[in-house]
Amino acid sequence: MTDRSIKAYVLGGIVAVLLFIGGCSFRIWCVKFVDNYELGYRYDMRNGQISRVGRTGYILHAPFLVEIHTVDLRPMQVCINANSRVLNCKLVQFNPDGLETFIAWHGRDDYDGTGGSSNFNSILMSYAMDGSGKSYPFLTVIRELKPEETPLTASSSR
Repeated sequence: MTDRSIKAYVLGGIVAVLLFIGGCSFRIWCVKFVDNYELGYRYDMRNGQISRVGRTGYILHAPFLVEIHTVDLRPMQVCINANSRVLNCKLVQFNPDGLETFIAWHGRDDYDGTGGSSNFNSILMSYAMDGSGKSYPFLTVIRELKPEETPLTASSSR
């Protein structure tokens, strides 16, 4: 190998590494993926506005100026347990119409139903199990399961 071809390989390797690092940095800082079961919303740090993202998929945004967050829209079961016994369960779902109220009360974050950093399931359980009879614009109770309705208690009462 000649000295010139070694320099070309080294230069090519440096360019490939820089492209890889640049591509990874672009993906981390400028692209957010909104899944088909999530509601995406955009927070503009320049003026403090919150707006909904109108679609799912990859969303491009300006780093450090705009943040994209998501809220899980899938129905989830929330339960109150005591000593491994279920006392009350409800099937609840986040209502996108109450997004602004929810963010005002709980702040901006990625609210994932699988128990991520925000513990979204516990937040919804607090409002679903509120005994005041109050309704919240961000919460839809789909179904309520009481202990007397479960098949286990029906067969044990015979």
